Amino acid sequence: MSAQDRGAPRISVLVNPVAGAGRALRIWKTLEAATAPPPGGWNVVYSEAPRHATDLAREAMARGCDRLIVVGGDGTLQETAVALEGSDVAVGIVRAGTGNDFSRTHLIPRDPAEALALACSGKIREFDLGRVNGHLFVNIAGLGFDAEVAAFCHNRFRTAGPVIYIFGVFAQLMGFSPQMLTFTLDGKQFEEKCLVLAVGNGRYYGGGMMMCPGADPSDGLFDVCVGGNLGKLETIRLLTLVFSGRHVGQPGITVYRAKRVIVDSPAPLSIHADGEPVGRVPAEFALADGRLRLVVPS
Repeated sequence: MSAQDRGAPRISVLVNPVAGAGRALRIWKTLEAATAPPPGGWNVVYSEAPRHATDLAREAMARGCDRLIVVGGDGTLQETAVALEGSDVAVGIVRAGTGNDFSRTHLIPRDPAEALALACSGKIREFDLGRVNGHLFVNIAGLGFDAEVAAFCHNRFRTAGPVIYIFGVFAQLMGFSPQMLTFTLDGKQFEEKCLVLAVGNGRYYGGGMMMCPGADPSDGLFDVCVGGNLGKLETIRLLTLVFSGRHVGQPGITVYRAKRVIVDSPAPLSIHADGEPVGRVPAEFALADGRLRLVVPS
């Protein structure tokens, strides 16, 4: 009787070779050379294009994979979650992207060898996923200042590189102002001028910004962080606090909790899901029907 027949998990590895500017591929090659493979080998697959990870995850699930180890960043994890939402396949993570915000929320080890050991044999828990207008997100979605930065940068990133994000922030500081929003949280309606409205399943986005420090992705609720009618100087001051989560509790910042959020505006505001533009208002945020099984520290 083989080890797999005796109940050892069937493990596959999904590597995004371009994640982290090629860091993911280098990390995996080092781990592969230094780590004894599980029974049956690693069964490694490599993504080759945007959204390819979704197809590879579906194929791994069809082959009977029990655990899929993702070597990449937030984008690779999000694409994987699209395929594995509500399935029995557990996802392990070796953090190897640029932002790694999902890994921060879930306390995935920074050390690749520790992360791989955890992914192979750690505890499995189920976590919430979110949707905005049908688009899946794992971390934070929203609209306002951050979504306009994402929209500004989206078509410029390939030619200008990551520095475009810094330019995008300054461009939106100069050009974007709080807009009138009507938003409904589990049936309770609000109307006010807002700089940003962030719907947090996780705590982080943007490479370490702790926008929703109280978010718990296992509690069945979103944390909704609303930045009100803030001026430019106050916005700059709050930007210096958001990486530590200390913006919460400051004047002009309000945090709500809700399962369903509906937002509209007379302005044609952009919407983002995990930093990717996904259209314009109106927006409806809701918990996804399925959850994601994730290997996490005890």
